[in-house]
Amino acid sequence: MATVWTVPLDITSRWLASAEVQNFLASNDLPDASADPLVRIAQFGDVTRSLERNIGRTFSSVQAASTALFDGIEGGVPVALKLASLRLILREVYQTRPAPQPLPPRVAEELGRYVYLLLDPRTRSVFHVGVGSGDRVYGYVWEALAENERRQSLTDPEPADEDVRAATISRIREIYDSGLEVDHYIAAHRLADDVSVDTALATLVGGLELAEPGVLTNRIGDAQVQAVDSLVLRYAAEPAPELPTPCLLLDVPAAGRRGITDEQIYALARGPWDAGTAVRGSAGIPVIVFADNVVRAAYRARSWSMTGSGEGQRWQYDAEPDAELADRFVGRRITPDRVGLKKWPAHGWIPHLTHARPGR
Repeated sequence: MATVWTVPLDITSRWLASAEVQNFLASNDLPDASADPLVRIAQFGDVTRSLERNIGRTFSSVQAASTALFDGIEGGVPVALKLASLRLILREVYQTRPAPQPLPPRVAEELGRYVYLLLDPRTRSVFHVGVGSGDRVYGYVWEALAENERRQSLTDPEPADEDVRAATISRIREIYDSGLEVDHYIAAHRLADDVSVDTALATLVGGLELAEPGVLTNRIGDAQVQAVDSLVLRYAAEPAPELPTPCLLLDVPAAGRRGITDEQIYALARGPWDAGTAVRGSAGIPVIVFADNVVRAAYRARSWSMTGSGEGQRWQYDAEPDAELADRFVGRRITPDRVGLKKWPAHGWIPHLTHARPGR
């Protein structure tokens, strides 16, 4: 374990809720604090702004943290405010998270040439964008963590700009010193040698969406920034075995979200759906839920209940997890051609009732 001082993304709310800060603002008899409440409020505001300016920074000593946070404040900072802020950013961390593992060969082949983004989890900000193939997405992290043997396996040319390289390595080391690790994303893959303007724009849009979801009004076609580990799961997955007939396939994109629980997947997958009588009439029909072409859950529907009325009438199912189905399908890859389709329908509802093309 190591002790570091990291200013978290939510420092403002934590700072405002601090009992020590509230006591400082309300008391006029604290050592080294002014008896004038207006002076104390001004000092509180100075420290608040300093903390917000330093969000995401990690310091390896209390002296370094104090220098960065307080030395530039005119008139100085009372001891009570210094201690309150330093306690809020104090952390005990594991100094080094494991280095990322090389991509499986099949995944590297599927990705081809790609645009990647490195994201700082402390601030949710993208701090580096690059182009590469193979394991290039991990190159800077391997260098920062002195994973020299893995670095030697990289086949892409090393980036040429030494200033960029030094700044990127420094940022990565700060992230790992804070007890966190770099988040790796792929903005576009399977690129031709000449990256188009559309691809460059999609990368920029994707990076901004990662930093602040919903901030942009534009979307670029089907471009989607994806975490590398999600793509590894997608491309490394073995094909699913033969589908049971009948069964119901549900495309639920949010089921592939990082950190989602089994309970959340079930809540999302229940619907309501525009369910036809053929599906509802199939007792105990297997329900296979997937996202990004990877099966995430498997159930057996036991009953259906109606929601809405008239043209808005739809259906939800109640189901139980099916261990045998899960063992066969969860984590396996499933593609539209398996049920006679060229692509998955946008509505996500795919009944597979016979060996022919699925229908309602």
